[in-house]
Amino acid sequence: MKKFLSIFAVLLIAATSLTLCACNFVPSTRFLSKYQVNKLAKEFDKPQAEMTLNYTTNGKEVEVKITYDLLLTQTPLATIRFIQLVNEGFYNETVIDTYNKTDKYMVLGRYLYKDSKVQKEGTKVYIQNVSDKTFKGEFESNGYREPKDGYAQFKIFSLGMYHDAYTEENNNFDSANGYLIFAMANQTLNPANYAVFAQMASVSFKRNAEAEATVYTKVPSDLLDQLTSFTGTNTPSKTSSSYNGIYTDDSETNTVSPAPSVMSTVVTVHIRMLGDYDWSKLPTVGR
Repeated sequence: MKKFLSIFAVLLIAATSLTLCACNFVPSTRFLSKYQVNKLAKEFDKPQAEMTLNYTTNGKEVEVKITYDLLLTQTPLATIRFIQLVNEGFYNETVIDTYNKTDKYMVLGRYLYKDSKVQKEGTKVYIQNVSDKTFKGEFESNGYREPKDGYAQFKIFSLGMYHDAYTEENNNFDSANGYLIFAMANQTLNPANYAVFAQMASVSFKRNAEAEATVYTKVPSDLLDQLTSFTGTNTPSKTSSSYNGIYTDDSETNTVSPAPSVMSTVVTVHIRMLGDYDWSKLPTVGR
C-alpha cells in the first residue's frame, strides 16, 4: 500500500509540474487552451496600450495618441507577443513606412529612423528593425479555429498582425517580426492571413506643439485626411537630396542604399503599456 501511495504521489507531482509549466510556456506548435485564456483574462483584465505618432506638416509639429483595448481573449498569442515587444521597446523610434492602398492599411515597426553616421551630417536613414524571435499567431491558415465571438474585424485605427513567416514546421511560426498592420478604414481582411488584436478606444489629436490636445472616441476626419495625404511614396536615388535623403542602412557593411518605397512624410512611433500589471506573469510564447 505504501509503495502504491509513493508511486501515486510521484505521478501527481509530475502532472502538477507539467500543468504549471504549461501556464508559463506555450509551445509554438499549439494555441492556448480555454483554461489558460480564462485565467489570463482574470489576471489581466481589459489591458490597454497607448501608441504615439509624431510628425511635422506645414511647419507644425503634430502629436497623435491612440489608446487601444487589447483583445486578449480573441487573439491571446498575438496580444501577448505584442505586449512583450512593447515592453522590450521594440516599436519605439520606428516609423510608418508604407501604405497598402488596396487594403487601406499602413505598416509600422519595420524600420528605425536615425541620423546617418555614413552620410553627410543631417542625413536621415531607415535602419531595419530586425527580430529573430518567432511565435504562432491566431491565423486561420495555421489551424486556428474561429473563436465563439467571431474573428475581430479591422475597424479604423485597429492594429493587427500579418501571417508573414513560413518555416519548415508547417507554418507554425507566424508574424515572426511583430510588424504591425495599422488600419485606415473599417474593412474585412481575410482571417487566414490577418489577425486583429487591438481596437481603438480613443484618440488624442494635438495639431501643433502649442495647442491643447483634443480627445475623440472616433477618428476625426482631418486627422485621417492628414495621414493618408502622406501615402505618396518615393524611392529616392542615392544622389538625390529630396525627402531628407532617406536611405536604408546596413550597419554590418557600413554602407547605405536607397530605401524601399517609403512614406513621403516621416511619422515616428512610440508604444507603451497602460495599467498596473505584472507582465512577467504572461506566458512565454514561441521561441
